[in-house]
Amino acid sequence: MEENKTNTIEESFEALEEIITKLESPDVTLDESFALYKSGMEELQSANAKIEQTKKAVMAIAKDGGLEVFEEEE
Repeated sequence: MEENKTNTIEESFEALEEIITKLESPDVTLDESFALYKSGMEELQSANAKIEQTKKAVMAIAKDGGLEVFEEEE
């Protein structure tokens, strides 16, 4: 995974799937597991930030364009 590249949300989810697959491998060492976990958490935080940015953009469009505000499901 490249440090300077900004992934799309979809690319972040693909990277997370790869990390999970590697973590499930019986051949992964404890050190590798920690590194993969850290990488996965960073990817997850990045994806969450992009999702929040998208929600805010949708809400801004709604205010400016008279569309309905994006409703968060809980």
